[in-house]
Amino acid sequence: MKNRRKTATVNVHLDDYDHVAFDLDGTLVDSEAVVESALRRWAREERISPDNAVRMSAARRDVDLVAAIAPGLSPEREANRIADYEVQAMGLLQPIEGAVEFYSSIPAERRSIVTSSARVSALARLEAAGLSWPRIMIAAEDVSQGKPYPQPYQTLLRMLGIAGKRCLVFEDSPTGIEAAIAAGCDCVGVGPNARGHPDTRDWIENFGEASFQTS
Repeated sequence: MKNRRKTATVNVHLDDYDHVAFDLDGTLVDSEAVVESALRRWAREERISPDNAVRMSAARRDVDLVAAIAPGLSPEREANRIADYEVQAMGLLQPIEGAVEFYSSIPAERRSIVTSSARVSALARLEAAGLSWPRIMIAAEDVSQGKPYPQPYQTLLRMLGIAGKRCLVFEDSPTGIEAAIAAGCDCVGVGPNARGHPDTRDWIENFGEASFQTS
């Protein structure tokens, strides 16, 4: 059953999976304005085209972005700067419909977050959105290769000690979906950028169209 309807109500059954993993940006929170504000500020200070920085940032870790567009700078140091600027711009964060309710409906021990964001910025996003911190979060600093490589989800699976087929992932971008599928997980696409992806289990516009069932 792959994208059989343009809009669907997705019912996730606990017995089908041991764990549910969420991407963060674009999936649980709308952080586009936060990211753009931070990147434009950083790019202006470094005399880099702000438009190019924003364009090149899509689904990339900040360390990878800096390495690509500012090879003379330290990727780790500059990524920390960008993360600090994101924290300062967190008032621009917007909620995604139904995300808090759906995320909270899953038992804490059975949910996690896998994000390309730096940990400090990801935690600030969660706090601003009213989402509780997960017991496990795979952030940009925890892997050497970010999405679309499967390493973020492989890292989570190793920590959990489960096979990919026992983990359901919610992702909003093609690169995130590719990472989840490559790690062997089932994936539900979220939002317009994931619509029509051939490898997703299903698709939802937002979490108002999803429910989690424990029996």
